[in-house]
Amino acid sequence: MSDLPAPPAIRLKSPSWLDGRLIVGVVLVLLSVLVGAKIIASSDHYDTIWAASRDLAPGTTLVKADLLLVNVRFKDHGSGYLSAAGPSPVGRTTTAPLTSGQLIPLAAVPTTQPTLVRLVTIPVAKLHMPSGNDLHGVQVDLYETPKPVGGESQAAPELILANVTIASTITDSALGGSDGSGVVLSVPLPYVDAVVAAAQQGDVDLVRVPGAGTIAAPSAGTTASAQTPNSAGPASR
Repeated sequence: MSDLPAPPAIRLKSPSWLDGRLIVGVVLVLLSVLVGAKIIASSDHYDTIWAASRDLAPGTTLVKADLLLVNVRFKDHGSGYLSAAGPSPVGRTTTAPLTSGQLIPLAAVPTTQPTLVRLVTIPVAKLHMPSGNDLHGVQVDLYETPKPVGGESQAAPELILANVTIASTITDSALGGSDGSGVVLSVPLPYVDAVVAAAQQGDVDLVRVPGAGTIAAPSAGTTASAQTPNSAGPASR
């Protein structure tokens, strides 16, 4: 038998940094690291949004104490809420009820006031209005009990204006120590005359509207409805 020819020996080459498979592997590792870092960073992104610090009725002119900042991570629809990145909402007037901790929708605090209102101060005895030193943003029904005239018996209370919002409270200390109290009401312009007349002609009671019952706009009672609203009358203020 003749010997078969032996194959030539092949010397193994030492690995090189320019090996294509090594370069592709390094690039894939770097890409996975970058993508992972981006996902982690996006998961930690929060939007800072204004929220109500307490229950607020429609017609409340916002002050600093009514607001708080919260961090929220939106999946979508974040543009529908009042962002802290924009101007402060202090001074805007709410057009819808807000509950404590609720994110404030842009539609609830328009930049322009849709209804003309006047701030009307009326005297109210302490036991004839809701309890609490700060009633800002609370919605009430305004009743008047006419004073008896000529010895006649006192008439039944009448609803003057429903769902009107308290702008601020006047306490004894604010009156310089005098015996009395009162509130400032945010009254739609057509009903200012009726509210002023009620404060002059009888005793006033403010009945609190529960938070779940607040609505977007005040409505006139029997007395105010019977009068012809005069938005430009001399008694409007």
